[in-house]
Amino acid sequence: MISEAPAASPVDSSPHPACGLPAPGSPEESIAVILSDVTRLFWRRLECALKTAGYDFTAAEARTLVSIARLQGARQAALAETMRIEPMTLVGFLDRLESRGLIRRLPDPADRRAKLIRTTPEAAPTVARLIEIGAAVKAEVTAGLADSEVDALRDLLRRIRSNLDGLGNDRGASAA
Repeated sequence: MISEAPAASPVDSSPHPACGLPAPGSPEESIAVILSDVTRLFWRRLECALKTAGYDFTAAEARTLVSIARLQGARQAALAETMRIEPMTLVGFLDRLESRGLIRRLPDPADRRAKLIRTTPEAAPTVARLIEIGAAVKAEVTAGLADSEVDALRDLLRRIRSNLDGLGNDRGASAA
């Protein structure tokens, strides 16, 4: 006689046998792992939506273009800092956006070493559409959450980000 398999619990919280890590969805799963997964999946979904809409942008390039539109005339270094990315990473995004005629890098009259970043007039419809696509993806990924839950999540994530900003990092630190 064949016996039925025991009913599986909704979440198996036992550690993964190969590495001892908590199973996905278990109460012990790391916040860092969850944040990493959500981030990766969110950017993947946004890139899919961009491609479906006919845009050949990475999510990072789209984010950069929208940020430039919101911060018209910001210095390149300030833009990188605001976006919390390395200046050299930003340079690659700017190169691609500039080659498409969507942004301009202008000399800063106050400091000829610095560059000011502006969108071109041709970028306006693209920026508007990118904002629409971003809002649609946000609606998809927050489906089933109340507005108050989305607000609370945003607040909690900002607090975690602030905690991490306050911890600093080891880059450029000198040995004591």
